[in-house]
Amino acid sequence: MKTLLLTLIGAALSFTLTTAQAEEKTFEGEMSCAKCNLGIADKCEDTLKVGETLYLLEEGGKRKTSEHVCTDSAKAKVTGKMEERDGKKFIVATKIEVE
Repeated sequence: MKTLLLTLIGAALSFTLTTAQAEEKTFEGEMSCAKCNLGIADKCEDTLKVGETLYLLEEGGKRKTSEHVCTDSAKAKVTGKMEERDGKKFIVATKIEVE
């Protein structure tokens, strides 16, 4: 019984790690501020618009990233994992390049 349980736990952990690694990708679009430029937030938060989809950006647990673009927009490449929370799409960024 212990062996079966340990095997199942190991398989689940392996699947979780593989899935998490596969989710990270690079998104290219227009980066701007949700408050100052778009007027959709109460405080400065970075967004990335890719096509018709608007993503909220998060880096290190913060919604205002190290590459904050406030009153304008800039082309950017953001590498990270896409998540959906409370009906909103987020990119948890591991790398941000603003042109």
